[in-house]
Amino acid sequence: MKYFLACAVLTILFIMGFIAYQQGAFSNEKIAYDDEQVGLDDQIVIHFSHVVAENTPKGMAAKKFAELVEEKSGGRIIVKVFPDGILHSDYDELEALLDNEVQMIAPTTSKMTSRLPSWQVLDLPFLIETNEELKAVLTGDLSEALLEDLSKLHIKGLTFWSNGFKQISSNSPIVRAEDFRGKRVRTMDSGIISQQFEYLHADPVPLNFDDVYYEIQNHLIDAQENTISNIYSKKFYTMENYITLSNHGIMAYAVMMNEEFWNSLTEKDQQIILEALEEMQGWQFALAEKVNEEYLRKLSNEPDVKIMKLDEENKRQWKKAVSPLYESYNKKINGNYFKMLLEEIGKVH
Repeated sequence: MKYFLACAVLTILFIMGFIAYQQGAFSNEKIAYDDEQVGLDDQIVIHFSHVVAENTPKGMAAKKFAELVEEKSGGRIIVKVFPDGILHSDYDELEALLDNEVQMIAPTTSKMTSRLPSWQVLDLPFLIETNEELKAVLTGDLSEALLEDLSKLHIKGLTFWSNGFKQISSNSPIVRAEDFRGKRVRTMDSGIISQQFEYLHADPVPLNFDDVYYEIQNHLIDAQENTISNIYSKKFYTMENYITLSNHGIMAYAVMMNEEFWNSLTEKDQQIILEALEEMQGWQFALAEKVNEEYLRKLSNEPDVKIMKLDEENKRQWKKAVSPLYESYNKKINGNYFKMLLEEIGKVH
């Protein structure tokens, strides 16, 4: 038995020695230079998590941003994008950012309103009505103030991306204000948005984005507000085939980074990130318009989808129903932000 064990040990040692010899462990020669390995220790990896499909304005913008950062840094800064909630869901992506499990996210502005109530200024309906006004608001003084608010949460606010205007998809026609009565309408977690549908005599149901498909599929909600790109890419239209083009609100994304991670970057690396975002800003706004228009054409060709446009009379009735929201926000939440929003819109005209 002792002889067997000794042989086994000697055999293992021989094999290990042979492998080491093959790998050059006993050689005095210098290891060959491999330029692909140079700088790997200095490489910075940024994990960017988001919850929508890759073929949406946010999904494509995240991909473009990653490409620009890699190009501008000569491959030293890598942005790894995780779309469609595959890394973190709508439930936990903010906590993941705060814990530095991911370094970047781009949630809807409405998602932030439970922690920053003043951000509900971007949820006020029927104020921003054109793409030009939307650009002005998301790039002006108000946007800078909103991004600065994120520092209260130890988050570095970087910029805003657009996904255009919200429409209504539903399982029965909604055009008149009274058509909302009794409808269970999915909303994002924003007090202003919930009140908006309460004023329309609907029943708001706050849900995370990840739950919307299930809720529609199981007839737990009757309608929702969303952009055309999300309605199309997530195939919500296959179950809610009535779409009202209302343009009643906007959907914007706040691009943000873990503050501690941001502060760990050199000034040069921070500048690379900011330059990439600035360079693509105009492209991103144009992309959002283009994608929503393209998907609207595709929806128009779906035989079971019925698209209705909100006419001026019905729009007037909707606006009348939700009008108390403006005074409520102005007096109870942040009158300064409300004034800034009106000023930004006014600059366009």
